Amino acid sequence: MSLQTKRIIILVICVVAVVALWVRQSRINALFRQVNSNDMEVRVDATRKLLERDIIPGGLPGQKVIVRSKITQALSRIGDEEAVGCLITLLDDFEASPRRWASSALVEIGPSALPSLSQVLVSGSERARRGAVDALGQMGEEAIPFLRELLSQPGAQADAVVALGRIGEQAKSAAVAEAAFDPLIRAISNSDKDLANVAIPVLGDKQVKAAVEPLKSALEDDAVRSNAIVALGDIGDARATLDLIPFLADESIQIRIITARALGQIADPRAAGPLAATLDERDANYRSALILALQRIGAPGAPLLALRLDSPDVFVRRAAAQSLRGAAVSSVMPALTNAALHDADDRVRAAATLALGWDNNQAAVPVLLEILNDNADLVVDAAVSSLAEIGEPVYPSLFSLFRGEDPVYALFANRTFIQIGEPALPALRQALQSEDDAVRRWAVVTLGDMDLSLIHISEPTRPY
Repeated sequence: MSLQTKRIIILVICVVAVVALWVRQSRINALFRQVNSNDMEVRVDATRKLLERDIIPGGLPGQKVIVRSKITQALSRIGDEEAVGCLITLLDDFEASPRRWASSALVEIGPSALPSLSQVLVSGSERARRGAVDALGQMGEEAIPFLRELLSQPGAQADAVVALGRIGEQAKSAAVAEAAFDPLIRAISNSDKDLANVAIPVLGDKQVKAAVEPLKSALEDDAVRSNAIVALGDIGDARATLDLIPFLADESIQIRIITARALGQIADPRAAGPLAATLDERDANYRSALILALQRIGAPGAPLLALRLDSPDVFVRRAAAQSLRGAAVSSVMPALTNAALHDADDRVRAAATLALGWDNNQAAVPVLLEILNDNADLVVDAAVSSLAEIGEPVYPSLFSLFRGEDPVYALFANRTFIQIGEPALPALRQALQSEDDAVRRWAVVTLGDMDLSLIHISEPTRPY
């Protein structure tokens, strides 16, 4: 055979191979186009052929997002082991849409997908594990045995805990919720502290009341105490109040901070006294948590806080005044009034002034008008805000400021109306008809300063 003949044969073989590859790829492309069809039967048939020819999952990454997403629906219809394997691969897709659709498809397939999903939690990528957790969390009671087994595998513990928490949260029956949460509750006292510290926050986030007693016991364990305190606060059950209070005196400032926050979330009046006793704490983060806690407890703690407004310690007075905001208790008005008018510290006066501003607190109006004379802008701003909080009972006084000779006080009234906003519009529109030139002028100015989109209110019934 001559050299030329050999070359021709090789060329023919290459051409045949290229044509064969081209034909094969054309057929593959045609199948993927069918996967994008709106006809589900066509889509399923094409997907089945792709599986039979081992084209997927290996050939999926080069396809468009819409194809990788739509094929999940066909795979869920097929539902066999190969289809599940393909969907597991899509859980690690670099786009969110195919991952989300794959997770939903695995849920539709149901129990037969559980072993593969469980394995993803053991050895899958972080991206794939997130999708598996979503799927397992939606599969309900049938997934619980698999997830319980995974609690003993360190690499899968955290994801298994999250999935069990979702099952318990979404359970339609108390029995399923109990089955999902029970292994997490048992984990609180587990010798594996890593597992306990993963389970405890989930129980708190899902507000599992059955976990309260075990969590109270866990407060004695240094290794899980912080998470137990936070979880008890998230659950918000008053059964934990007396067990938490001693930790307000813990040597660790972080423990004291999270305890104050937890007691604020629970808002049990029994915590008001112990919290108020720590008003002299200097740590800024603790003081923030303390003030918020006392504000949430509200009225029950107000008398104790009012007594601290006379403290020689300015930090205590500030914290007490700030904590009284929102308490809305008339009995503490004398103490607040005295602090708002006479305290030597601007921030105490401002905080006390803000504490006087609650809805319809007409008794505070004369005091707040007097506070407008304060030489500290911080305090004056607080008075304007409190007048706005009181609402309609302040309108006559504000219109009187419009009539006054001092434009500074008229401007205070203007600012107050602006803060009140839409509820004040009927009164201001009525003021446009006032016989007093100053009232009309300031009403025009104030309406101009307000959001014009609000000015569609019906005519008021009360003249000013």
